[in-house]
Amino acid sequence: MLQDALTSPGEADLHADVCIVGGGPAALALAAEFDAHGRRAIILESGGLDAETDAQDLNDGRVFGADYAGLRRTRHRQVGGTANAWNTPLTNSVGAKYVPLDAADVARGAGDGYMDWPFDLDHLRPHYERAQALCGLGPFDYTGARWCDPRNTFALPDERLRRSVYQFGRADVFTAVLPERIRASDSVTLLYHATACLLHFDGDTVASIEAATPAGERFRIRARVFVLAAGAVENARLLLLSREAGRDAPGDGSGWVGRCFLEHPRDSALCLIPERAEVYRQAAFYDRHEGKDGTTVAGRLAVEPRTDDGEKQPNASISLLPLPKIPGIGERLLRRACRHLPHRFRRNPPTGYGWSRLANPERFFRGFQLLVNLEQRPEPENRLVLGRDVDRLGLRRVELHWQWRPADQARLERLRDSIAGALEATGIGRVERTPDAAPDLNAHHHAGTTRMHRDPRYGVVDGDTRVHGVDNLYVTGASVFPTAGFANPTLTIVALALRLGDHLRSRL
Repeated sequence: MLQDALTSPGEADLHADVCIVGGGPAALALAAEFDAHGRRAIILESGGLDAETDAQDLNDGRVFGADYAGLRRTRHRQVGGTANAWNTPLTNSVGAKYVPLDAADVARGAGDGYMDWPFDLDHLRPHYERAQALCGLGPFDYTGARWCDPRNTFALPDERLRRSVYQFGRADVFTAVLPERIRASDSVTLLYHATACLLHFDGDTVASIEAATPAGERFRIRARVFVLAAGAVENARLLLLSREAGRDAPGDGSGWVGRCFLEHPRDSALCLIPERAEVYRQAAFYDRHEGKDGTTVAGRLAVEPRTDDGEKQPNASISLLPLPKIPGIGERLLRRACRHLPHRFRRNPPTGYGWSRLANPERFFRGFQLLVNLEQRPEPENRLVLGRDVDRLGLRRVELHWQWRPADQARLERLRDSIAGALEATGIGRVERTPDAAPDLNAHHHAGTTRMHRDPRYGVVDGDTRVHGVDNLYVTGASVFPTAGFANPTLTIVALALRLGDHLRSRL
């Protein structure tokens, strides 16, 4: 059922088999597993059914170092979580791009200590397949061979690049479908307007979670198992607050909570200028389109991982977005041409998806912007800490200390060299470059702050995502990623939540 904490009796403790903190994709996917098996679960969501300013105010926090949009704008408190903010000008859809991690992402770090994953990609595959179905996507196949006829696109003779795809899924899976399933559930209760404040420990177990309504009224939830699924910032913050409140609280003996904050930088320093008009037709695969089975996909250029001077190059993915010939004038002409497109494509910006549906696109474009989504290496000093400011519930806000470091920029420069060389080797055109440009750090993909590692010296949670040293506390979501690759994280978030659901059902 869906229940408003503002209308619930605040004095009584609530009890369940499982208490889940957060109301976004990870929490909802996990709750759906418990609903399917009749387990009693309570979900705590800080926001309401609609967007509310007071709830977003709780996201405020200072950022030191990086040029970043901030902790308020990059998070969303509402049933459905950040899925409520997935309508972007680039995709022109109420949804998001999906793609799994690569095998090199999960294997990465062998011998590097804290960068190890506790399992490989094959272990995740069955969970990815279930996540694919839950998210309403097509088949679990992201290779270019399935989606592309190589006779209709330009060749890639250079081994550094290969064809792949993103799939697109709708946000209403998380903003409507799963919440409605929970509304009809007899075993799962989603309690909204309920902000988790502190974990209370009894030895090496969590005894209860203290929560608050927007009015400040406090209550507790007792459960056999607790799961933090509130995003990389809030998961870390709740652990930091709880450890500060209970000095002898178990967990995080190595001080990893909040460390290795990760984002997905986006680089726009490279432009591909085609030598022939036919390249626009051949590049149509890289625009958003429907596959033969009706799945919405967009082609991308996947970068094969390489090793430079003993260090692995960051993983990356390249999207081809059109460049108007004349800024301003070219955009107006393009918008006029877009009037003849089907209605769902008319709102596409000149530099977004939908360009290949124009007749003679070479009339409007001079080439392609190469939008490179890339991996950021985890650095322990990129971290969240508790600040001095407090929110209206009396809880300390977090501060983000985060830098794009010279070593990060040097890796990016080598990656640019590799991409430019590989594309020019295809013979389709030349690559223009903006030298020494810094990337855009605002992908809003937070990860890494409660990282997963078998060894408590290098992580916060173990291979089952249970917090080291705490018997009944688990974390799920991108915060447990040891490394994040380039990939949009939602598919992996859902896969890990379903994997955790299997583990918890066996435990319960």
